[in-house]
Amino acid sequence: MLLNQNEWLLPLAQPLEKINIELSENSGLHPLLAVQEQNVNIAASNINIQKNTNKPEFSGRIFSQRLWGAKNPYTGFSVMASFPVFGTGAYRNKVKVAVAEKEIEEKTLSYQTQQLQTQRTSAIAEIEKNLSLLNFYETMGLRQSEEIINAASLSYRTGEISFAELGQFFNQAIGIRQNYLDVLNQFNQSAIQFNYYDNK
Repeated sequence: MLLNQNEWLLPLAQPLEKINIELSENSGLHPLLAVQEQNVNIAASNINIQKNTNKPEFSGRIFSQRLWGAKNPYTGFSVMASFPVFGTGAYRNKVKVAVAEKEIEEKTLSYQTQQLQTQRTSAIAEIEKNLSLLNFYETMGLRQSEEIINAASLSYRTGEISFAELGQFFNQAIGIRQNYLDVLNQFNQSAIQFNYYDNK
């Protein structure tokens, strides 16, 4: 009823899969680094803008205006030149600030690059650790769990163990399977993190 439907929504009845992953070289520029590179380029452009603010400025205009009561319009033009005389200290300070902003953006880019590389390396180590655990469970652990269930069931049917002991063996087998699912989840989470750092 939450989705305004009269049908059951159940999970798919299929086994959980592990994410396929390729531990290769970095596939491209991460979007965070692309944004930061763009910030560096903007800061470099701001330096050029600040340097151009102290240059002379020339402008001109042409106009045509009809005055009240006159038959012919009044037409003319004007030329203007402005030379900055005062504020050379402020001009130099604005340029220094723009250069400092560019240096900050470059250092931020360097820091983010190093940070992403470090996080990518730790994600690879986490993947390798989880993959070795996953291989153990897939090759031996799940088979042991199945053997425990089969042996306990057979022993219970023949009367060698009690119902309480059967429950203990089942708990042990289910614990192995639960540990496998936990490791599979950790592997998939580390694979997702690696794909994020690897820009996939």
